[in-house]
Amino acid sequence: MSAESPPSAAARRALEPPPAREGPLIRSVFFLYLAVDLVARSLPEPIAYGFTHWAARVKLRFTRRQARVVAANLQRVTGLPPTSPRLHALVVGAYESYGRYWLETFRYARRGAAFFQERFTLEGREHLDAALAQGRGAVVAIPHCGNYDAAGAYMAAEGYRPVTVAEVLRPRRLYRFFVDHRESLGMVIYPAVRGITAKLVEECRAGSLVAILGDRDLRGDGPQVSFFGAPTTLPGGAASVALRAQAPLLVAAVHSRRLPDGRWGWVGTVTEPIPVPPARGREAVTRLTQEVARRLETLIAAHPEEWHVFTPLWARPEGVG
Repeated sequence: MSAESPPSAAARRALEPPPAREGPLIRSVFFLYLAVDLVARSLPEPIAYGFTHWAARVKLRFTRRQARVVAANLQRVTGLPPTSPRLHALVVGAYESYGRYWLETFRYARRGAAFFQERFTLEGREHLDAALAQGRGAVVAIPHCGNYDAAGAYMAAEGYRPVTVAEVLRPRRLYRFFVDHRESLGMVIYPAVRGITAKLVEECRAGSLVAILGDRDLRGDGPQVSFFGAPTTLPGGAASVALRAQAPLLVAAVHSRRLPDGRWGWVGTVTEPIPVPPARGREAVTRLTQEVARRLETLIAAHPEEWHVFTPLWARPEGVG
Protein backbone atom coordinates (compact mmCIF):
# COMPACT_ATOMS: atom_id res chain seq x y z
CA MET A 1 0.00 0.00 0.00
CA SER A 2 1.37 3.43 -0.85
CA ALA A 3 2.53 5.67 2.02
CA GLU A 4 1.95 8.84 0.02
CA SER A 5 -0.48 11.48 1.31
CA PRO A 6 -2.77 13.66 -0.78
CA PRO A 7 -0.76 16.66 -2.00
CA SER A 8 -3.50 19.01 -0.80
CA ALA A 9 -3.31 17.94 2.87
CA ALA A 10 -1.29 20.98 3.99
CA ALA A 11 -3.51 23.30 1.99
CA ARG A 12 -6.63 21.89 3.63
CA ARG A 13 -5.03 22.34 7.02
CA ALA A 14 -4.26 25.97 6.20
CA LEU A 15 -7.94 26.64 5.45
CA GLU A 16 -9.14 25.31 8.80
CA PRO A 17 -10.21 28.04 11.25
CA PRO A 18 -7.66 28.45 14.07
CA PRO A 19 -8.72 28.12 17.73
CA ALA A 20 -10.09 31.40 19.02
CA ARG A 21 -7.53 31.62 21.85
CA GLU A 22 -4.54 31.66 19.49
CA GLY A 23 -3.30 35.18 18.75
CA PRO A 24 -1.92 36.44 15.41
CA LEU A 25 1.72 35.83 16.41
CA ILE A 26 1.13 32.18 17.25
CA ARG A 27 -0.94 31.70 14.10
CA SER A 28 1.84 33.15 11.95
CA VAL A 29 4.21 30.37 13.06
CA PHE A 30 2.06 27.86 11.19
CA PHE A 31 2.30 29.77 7.92
CA LEU A 32 6.07 30.12 8.37
CA TYR A 33 6.30 26.33 8.50
CA LEU A 34 4.14 26.06 5.40
CA ALA A 35 6.59 28.34 3.58
CA VAL A 36 9.56 26.25 4.73
CA ASP A 37 7.71 23.12 3.61
CA LEU A 38 7.30 24.56 0.11
CA VAL A 39 10.95 25.64 -0.20
CA ALA A 40 12.31 22.35 1.16
CA ARG A 41 10.35 20.35 -1.43
CA SER A 42 11.26 22.65 -4.32
CA LEU A 43 15.07 22.73 -4.18
CA PRO A 44 17.23 20.07 -5.85
CA GLU A 45 18.64 17.66 -3.27
CA PRO A 46 22.32 18.80 -3.34
CA ILE A 47 21.29 22.44 -3.00
CA ALA A 48 18.77 21.70 -0.27
CA TYR A 49 21.27 19.82 1.89
CA GLY A 50 24.06 22.28 1.18
CA PHE A 51 21.89 25.22 2.18
CA THR A 52 20.70 23.38 5.29
CA HIS A 53 24.25 22.72 6.47
CA TRP A 54 25.20 26.35 5.83
CA ALA A 55 22.14 27.58 7.75
CA ALA A 56 22.99 25.24 10.65
CA ARG A 57 26.49 26.70 10.92
CA VAL A 58 25.07 30.22 10.81
CA LYS A 59 22.64 29.32 13.60
CA LEU A 60 25.52 27.98 15.68
CA ARG A 61 27.34 31.32 15.40
CA PHE A 62 24.28 33.22 16.65
CA THR A 63 23.29 30.81 19.45
CA ARG A 64 26.52 30.63 21.44
CA ARG A 65 24.82 29.91 24.74
CA GLN A 66 22.94 26.98 23.23
CA ALA A 67 26.10 25.78 21.50
CA ARG A 68 27.87 25.67 24.89
CA VAL A 69 25.09 23.39 26.16
CA VAL A 70 25.51 21.09 23.15
CA ALA A 71 29.28 21.09 23.69
CA ALA A 72 28.81 20.22 27.37
CA ASN A 73 26.50 17.32 26.51
CA LEU A 74 28.91 15.99 23.89
CA GLN A 75 31.85 16.49 26.23
CA ARG A 76 30.12 14.20 28.69
CA VAL A 77 29.62 11.62 25.93
CA THR A 78 33.16 11.73 24.50
CA GLY A 79 35.38 12.85 27.37
CA LEU A 80 37.04 15.39 25.07
CA PRO A 81 38.46 18.60 26.61
CA PRO A 82 36.43 21.80 26.13
CA THR A 83 39.00 23.29 23.73
CA SER A 84 39.26 20.20 21.52
CA PRO A 85 38.83 20.86 17.77
CA ARG A 86 37.19 17.44 17.58
CA LEU A 87 34.57 18.53 20.13
CA HIS A 88 33.85 21.66 18.10
CA ALA A 89 33.46 19.54 14.96
CA LEU A 90 30.96 17.33 16.79
CA VAL A 91 28.95 20.38 17.83
CA VAL A 92 28.85 21.56 14.21
CA GLY A 93 27.78 18.05 13.21
CA ALA A 94 24.95 18.07 15.77
CA TYR A 95 23.62 21.35 14.38
CA GLU A 96 23.85 19.99 10.83
CA SER A 97 22.14 16.74 11.86
CA TYR A 98 19.29 18.69 13.41
CA GLY A 99 19.02 20.80 10.27
CA ARG A 100 18.84 17.66 8.13
CA TYR A 101 16.09 16.31 10.35
CA TRP A 102 13.92 19.34 9.67
CA LEU A 103 14.76 19.43 5.98
CA GLU A 104 13.83 15.79 5.58
CA THR A 105 10.69 16.21 7.70
CA PHE A 106 9.34 18.62 5.11
CA ARG A 107 11.03 17.25 1.99
CA TYR A 108 10.14 13.57 2.22
CA ALA A 109 6.70 13.56 3.83
CA ARG A 110 5.04 12.67 0.52
CA ARG A 111 7.45 9.98 -0.60
CA GLY A 112 6.23 6.43 -1.09
CA ALA A 113 7.41 3.19 0.46
CA ALA A 114 10.04 2.42 -2.19
CA PHE A 115 11.89 5.67 -1.44
CA PHE A 116 12.56 4.71 2.18
CA GLN A 117 13.25 1.08 1.38
CA GLU A 118 15.98 2.23 -1.00
CA ARG A 119 17.60 4.76 1.33
CA PHE A 120 17.23 3.10 4.75
CA THR A 121 19.34 0.24 6.10
CA LEU A 122 18.36 -1.53 9.33
CA GLU A 123 21.04 -3.28 11.38
CA GLY A 124 19.85 -5.72 14.03
CA ARG A 125 16.50 -6.36 12.39
CA GLU A 126 16.69 -9.95 13.59
CA HIS A 127 16.36 -8.71 17.19
CA LEU A 128 13.21 -6.80 16.32
CA ASP A 129 11.64 -9.66 14.39
CA ALA A 130 12.41 -12.15 17.17
CA ALA A 131 10.80 -9.82 19.70
CA LEU A 132 7.66 -9.33 17.62
CA ALA A 133 7.41 -13.07 17.00
CA GLN A 134 6.50 -13.47 20.68
CA GLY A 135 3.11 -11.97 19.79
CA ARG A 136 3.03 -9.10 22.30
CA GLY A 137 4.29 -6.28 20.14
CA ALA A 138 7.45 -4.47 21.14
CA VAL A 139 8.62 -1.19 22.68
CA VAL A 140 11.61 0.62 21.20
CA ALA A 141 13.33 3.42 23.14
CA ILE A 142 15.12 5.86 20.84
CA PRO A 143 17.32 8.93 21.33
CA HIS A 144 17.21 12.25 19.48
CA CYS A 145 19.65 10.98 16.87
CA GLY A 146 19.44 11.38 13.11
CA ASN A 147 16.00 11.18 11.53
CA TYR A 148 13.81 8.83 13.54
CA ASP A 149 10.79 9.72 11.38
CA ALA A 150 12.62 8.12 8.44
CA ALA A 151 12.91 4.98 10.55
CA GLY A 152 9.16 5.03 11.16
CA ALA A 153 8.50 5.46 7.45
CA TYR A 154 10.81 2.55 6.64
CA MET A 155 9.18 0.28 9.20
CA ALA A 156 5.74 1.10 7.79
CA ALA A 157 7.01 0.42 4.27
CA GLU A 158 8.26 -2.98 5.45
CA GLY A 159 4.84 -3.94 6.80
CA TYR A 160 5.26 -3.17 10.51
CA ARG A 161 2.79 -1.01 12.45
CA PRO A 162 4.90 1.80 13.96
CA VAL A 163 3.17 3.75 16.73
CA THR A 164 4.48 6.81 18.54
CA VAL A 165 3.37 9.94 20.36
CA ALA A 166 3.66 13.62 19.46
CA GLU A 167 3.79 16.62 21.75
CA VAL A 168 0.72 18.83 21.32
CA LEU A 169 2.07 22.10 19.93
CA ARG A 170 0.75 25.60 19.54
CA PRO A 171 -0.57 26.72 17.18
CA ARG A 172 -2.82 23.68 17.07
CA ARG A 173 -2.77 23.65 13.26
CA LEU A 174 1.01 23.23 13.44
CA TYR A 175 0.54 20.15 15.59
CA ARG A 176 -1.91 18.76 13.04
CA PHE A 177 0.53 19.69 10.27
CA PHE A 178 3.23 17.49 11.79
CA VAL A 179 0.79 14.70 12.57
CA ASP A 180 -0.31 14.77 8.92
CA HIS A 181 3.33 14.52 7.86
CA ARG A 182 3.98 11.46 10.01
CA GLU A 183 0.72 9.74 9.26
CA SER A 184 1.44 10.18 5.54
CA LEU A 185 4.60 8.14 6.14
CA GLY A 186 2.56 5.27 7.57
CA MET A 187 2.97 5.93 11.29
CA VAL A 188 0.18 5.89 13.88
CA ILE A 189 0.39 9.04 16.01
CA TYR A 190 -1.17 9.67 19.41
CA PRO A 191 -1.07 13.00 21.26
CA ALA A 192 1.14 13.12 24.35
CA VAL A 193 -1.68 13.66 26.84
CA ARG A 194 -2.80 12.15 30.13
CA GLY A 195 -3.71 8.49 29.73
CA ILE A 196 -1.45 7.88 26.73
CA THR A 197 0.43 5.07 28.49
CA ALA A 198 -2.69 2.92 28.61
CA LYS A 199 -3.28 3.46 24.90
CA LEU A 200 0.32 2.47 24.07
CA VAL A 201 -0.05 -0.66 26.21
CA GLU A 202 -3.13 -1.57 24.17
CA GLU A 203 -1.19 -1.03 20.94
CA CYS A 204 1.60 -3.29 22.20
CA ARG A 205 -0.76 -6.05 23.11
CA ALA A 206 -2.24 -5.78 19.62
CA GLY A 207 1.18 -6.41 18.07
CA SER A 208 2.31 -2.86 17.27
CA LEU A 209 5.84 -1.51 17.34
CA VAL A 210 5.74 1.35 19.86
CA ALA A 211 8.59 3.86 19.61
CA ILE A 212 9.21 6.24 22.54
CA LEU A 213 11.93 8.88 22.87
CA GLY A 214 14.08 7.98 25.85
CA ASP A 215 16.83 10.57 26.28
CA ARG A 216 15.05 13.78 27.36
CA ASP A 217 12.93 13.99 30.49
CA LEU A 218 10.80 16.99 29.52
CA ARG A 219 8.64 16.90 32.66
CA GLY A 220 11.56 16.30 35.01
CA ASP A 221 9.81 13.54 36.95
CA GLY A 222 11.42 10.49 35.35
CA PRO A 223 13.49 7.90 37.22
CA GLN A 224 17.01 8.91 38.24
CA VAL A 225 19.71 6.88 36.49
CA SER A 226 23.39 7.02 35.70
CA PHE A 227 23.88 8.30 32.15
CA PHE A 228 27.39 8.63 30.75
CA GLY A 229 28.76 8.40 34.28
CA ALA A 230 26.64 11.11 35.89
CA PRO A 231 23.22 11.12 37.56
CA THR A 232 20.24 12.51 35.69
CA THR A 233 16.60 11.68 35.08
CA LEU A 234 15.37 10.03 31.91
CA PRO A 235 11.78 9.42 30.80
CA GLY A 236 10.38 6.16 32.10
CA GLY A 237 7.70 5.82 29.42
CA ALA A 238 9.35 3.02 27.44
CA ALA A 239 10.00 0.96 30.56
CA SER A 240 6.50 1.58 31.92
CA VAL A 241 4.78 0.49 28.71
CA ALA A 242 6.97 -2.61 28.38
CA LEU A 243 6.32 -3.63 31.98
CA ARG A 244 2.56 -3.14 31.79
CA ALA A 245 2.27 -4.91 28.43
CA GLN A 246 4.94 -7.49 29.31
CA ALA A 247 6.30 -6.75 25.85
CA PRO A 248 9.93 -6.94 24.67
CA LEU A 249 11.93 -3.73 25.16
CA LEU A 250 14.62 -2.77 22.66
CA VAL A 251 16.75 0.31 22.09
CA ALA A 252 17.50 1.74 18.65
CA ALA A 253 19.08 4.80 17.04
CA VAL A 254 19.36 6.31 13.57
CA HIS A 255 22.23 8.10 11.87
CA SER A 256 22.63 9.64 8.43
CA ARG A 257 24.79 8.22 5.67
CA ARG A 258 25.89 9.25 2.21
CA LEU A 259 24.95 6.77 -0.49
CA PRO A 260 27.55 5.85 -3.15
CA ASP A 261 25.96 8.30 -5.60
CA GLY A 262 26.14 11.18 -3.10
CA ARG A 263 22.50 11.18 -2.03
CA TRP A 264 21.56 11.08 1.65
CA GLY A 265 20.09 8.09 3.43
CA TRP A 266 19.94 6.57 6.90
CA VAL A 267 21.10 3.61 8.98
CA GLY A 268 19.11 2.30 11.93
CA THR A 269 20.65 0.10 14.63
CA VAL A 270 18.55 -2.10 16.95
CA THR A 271 20.04 -3.68 20.07
CA GLU A 272 19.19 -7.03 21.61
CA PRO A 273 16.04 -6.99 23.77
CA ILE A 274 16.29 -6.05 27.43
CA PRO A 275 14.77 -8.71 29.71
CA VAL A 276 11.49 -7.39 31.09
CA PRO A 277 10.72 -8.72 34.60
CA PRO A 278 7.19 -9.65 35.67
CA ALA A 279 7.12 -6.72 38.09
CA ARG A 280 5.63 -3.25 38.23
CA GLY A 281 6.06 -0.11 40.25
CA ARG A 282 8.54 2.74 40.39
CA GLU A 283 11.48 0.55 41.33
CA ALA A 284 10.97 -1.77 38.34
CA VAL A 285 10.64 1.21 36.00
CA THR A 286 13.88 2.69 37.37
CA ARG A 287 15.84 -0.54 36.95
CA LEU A 288 14.57 -1.02 33.41
CA THR A 289 15.24 2.62 32.48
CA GLN A 290 18.81 2.20 33.70
CA GLU A 291 19.24 -0.67 31.25
CA VAL A 292 17.82 1.54 28.51
CA ALA A 293 20.34 4.23 29.47
CA ARG A 294 23.27 1.82 29.10
CA ARG A 295 22.25 0.89 25.57
CA LEU A 296 21.56 4.51 24.67
CA GLU A 297 25.11 5.32 25.76
CA THR A 298 26.52 2.81 23.29
CA LEU A 299 24.39 3.99 20.38
CA ILE A 300 24.93 7.71 21.01
CA ALA A 301 28.69 7.30 21.51
CA ALA A 302 28.94 5.52 18.14
CA HIS A 303 27.70 8.65 16.31
CA PRO A 304 27.83 11.60 18.75
CA GLU A 305 27.65 14.14 15.92
CA GLU A 306 24.11 12.90 15.22
CA TRP A 307 22.86 13.50 18.77
CA HIS A 308 20.92 16.75 18.61
CA VAL A 309 19.95 17.49 22.20
CA PHE A 310 20.19 21.24 22.80
CA THR A 311 19.12 21.38 26.45
CA PRO A 312 21.13 20.42 29.56
CA LEU A 313 20.76 16.79 30.55
CA TRP A 314 22.76 16.95 33.74
CA ALA A 315 22.40 19.30 36.70
CA ARG A 316 25.58 21.22 35.95
CA PRO A 317 26.83 20.49 32.42
CA GLU A 318 30.57 20.93 32.18
CA GLY A 319 31.58 24.22 30.60
CA VAL A 320 28.17 25.87 31.11
CA GLY A 321 27.19 28.56 33.55
